[in-house]
Amino acid sequence: MLTPASELRKDRLADRVIRIGGVTVIVLVIAMVVVIAAQALPLFRPTTIGPAETLSTQPVRAVGAGGRSQSAWWIGADGALHGIVAGDPVVVGHLTGGVKPVAIDIRVDGLIAILEPDGSGFVGRVRSHRGDAETGLPAGLRWQPMTKPSDVPSGDRLRGITAAGDDDRLLVARWSATAAEVAEYRDGREVGRPRLIDGTDIVAADLAPSLDHLALIGADGSLRLDDLTRKAAAEIADLEEPVVAARFLPGGRSLVVVTDAGAVLVLQLIPRVEITNSSESAIEVAGVLVGPHRKQIAPAAREAIALGRRVDVRVLRATPVWRPVHRLDAISAPVTAIAVGRSGRSFAVADAAGEISIYNATSGRLLRRDRWSLGPVTALALSPRTDALVAATEDGVVRRDLVCRHPDVSLRTLFLPVWYEGLAEPRAVWQTSGGSDGFQPKYSLWPLLLGTIKATVYAMLVSVPLALLAALYVSQLAPSWLQSLVKPAVEMMAAVPTVVVGFLAALWLAPRLQLWLFPTLVGVAALPVAVVAALWIWRLLPQQTRRRLPEGGELVALLAGCALVVGLAVVVAGPLERRLFDGDFQAALYVDWGIQVEQRNGLIVGLALGFAVIPVIFTIAEDACSGVPPALIQSARALGATRWQAAVRLVAPAASPGLLAAVMLGLGRAVGETMIVLMAAGNTPILDLGPFNGMRTMSAAMAFEMPEATVGGTLFRVLFFTGFLLFGLSLFFTTAADLIGSQLRKRHAQL
Repeated sequence: MLTPASELRKDRLADRVIRIGGVTVIVLVIAMVVVIAAQALPLFRPTTIGPAETLSTQPVRAVGAGGRSQSAWWIGADGALHGIVAGDPVVVGHLTGGVKPVAIDIRVDGLIAILEPDGSGFVGRVRSHRGDAETGLPAGLRWQPMTKPSDVPSGDRLRGITAAGDDDRLLVARWSATAAEVAEYRDGREVGRPRLIDGTDIVAADLAPSLDHLALIGADGSLRLDDLTRKAAAEIADLEEPVVAARFLPGGRSLVVVTDAGAVLVLQLIPRVEITNSSESAIEVAGVLVGPHRKQIAPAAREAIALGRRVDVRVLRATPVWRPVHRLDAISAPVTAIAVGRSGRSFAVADAAGEISIYNATSGRLLRRDRWSLGPVTALALSPRTDALVAATEDGVVRRDLVCRHPDVSLRTLFLPVWYEGLAEPRAVWQTSGGSDGFQPKYSLWPLLLGTIKATVYAMLVSVPLALLAALYVSQLAPSWLQSLVKPAVEMMAAVPTVVVGFLAALWLAPRLQLWLFPTLVGVAALPVAVVAALWIWRLLPQQTRRRLPEGGELVALLAGCALVVGLAVVVAGPLERRLFDGDFQAALYVDWGIQVEQRNGLIVGLALGFAVIPVIFTIAEDACSGVPPALIQSARALGATRWQAAVRLVAPAASPGLLAAVMLGLGRAVGETMIVLMAAGNTPILDLGPFNGMRTMSAAMAFEMPEATVGGTLFRVLFFTGFLLFGLSLFFTTAADLIGSQLRKRHAQL
């Protein structure tokens, strides 16, 4: 009988709809991946530079770059301040009355310090403004004096001047061959007496933006760093090459140093403390012993704790040391100028050959190096946002635009330890915001990746055994009445919103688990012992006794026996804790092993996330086990196999592809979970696999950091890259499950 034409048309229509739907899904998935990748890839774009724009053809003494596009200024040989107004160079003002200054120092924030031939010095700031339509004040640059010309100090002839600070507090340093003078200004008035610092043939100096350190360079290449708060010279480690130039980076905890061999070094101020323990001599460590948390204890202290020694956290000495943490690509010609930006840790170095190199101190890499077809660069300025360079030569002033949006992010900084400011050693840290202007954002993905793995592993340890055993029991061993109760109950578990699970875990379970930590651990440890003991006792029972139990009664007996054993263990846990740990198990963990128990930790996440994953694994696994042909099971029973033997040795292998699929889907569910880990994990991005510490997963970081991510910013791109990485992990697990499942299907095809 022929198929009617109408049915054929319906079949063709259904086929086309299915094809279109499948292709649409594939296209949408690919489009999503492309969008994520397109937002993440700009993180790794190389630095580009625009064409040169000549601003002046006259020789100048110093140059500066403003925070707005096309904003630049320079000081001529006669002390006249020039700037760009409406795209044209104009004279903003005469700073020295036509007298040629001895030295000029320009900061990235527009701060200018000028030293006159008579030894007097003064400081002012160049500010840009939008203009005022009511008063007719045009947009452009304005000179704002901050100090009056200071008195001429006694002693040798002054060689240079530098300044750092803001409108409230300002430090001005002037130096001669034999000494440096540091004066403090508040609200434009000098306070106190200037501090004199002895030196030997000083040729250059620089003040830290934090106003606590002064760098002095001698003619012999010596580098001296004076701590202005301690009134002493800070120690410099591992620096044997002569220094020709130095400049502080924003924050004042990093110093760019160029040696006479052209090596570019980044020095950081590393805190050092000395601690003691109760049994041995002092332990000197390069780190700060901050507080009671294990993650904050110096490495040597953690080692001592791990060896069972109690550590006295009393600080004996706290002497910081400046240590080279990066050795960047060298400069081939003598260095003539160093310029730093305000944001990030990027800086530029110019040499006598007209070559300008742009570096980043966080990533420790060379961003770009160009020869500008100029003569020797006499002055250099980097814009605050690192989007422009202004260079001065004997022929004038040249400006070039930079496209360097994410200089401090690379694959190395994302996945390898980085030596951030204030750390005793390179570490992988995730910290995107801080409370100070000199804060250094940290975008290491290792804490997030490790937190994701930690949460997933703990959740799978809880969910996989329970879900698979429950699925095998319900499908093969449980009576029909029990199946009708268990399956709807598990499906109802899947309907519980994850935000509710996270809420209960964070506010109800976590406090109680912390209060009853030791009894809980004892009960969990007693549970497998109870199961094994119950199974052993069951096998010892006579066959007639087993048959007297109603169908499903073995489960009730098992649960009753386990509940009895666990209850006894919990009761015994109290006296045991008092005897072994003086009644405080958590204090013993901290004192003897350095483990701090946080209220929201990996154990809480494992229980809560495992609860959410169980329905996914159970449902698929139960369907896979129920799909095994009953004829195979009946044949096994006819050959003498028990129900349990048939379930374990026949059903489980035959259903292994489905069981694997269930586990992998549960794994994907755990990897991508957001609300539970966001609420119950403590949200602390640390590198620790312990069950009593918090964590932050990649999905939780994306949700938590999203309000702070500006469109197109570094955090914005890093979060998209995190999403791309999370998608890649899910794809990897899915592909691996499919490959393993196909092999299992081939192996058990004869069944």
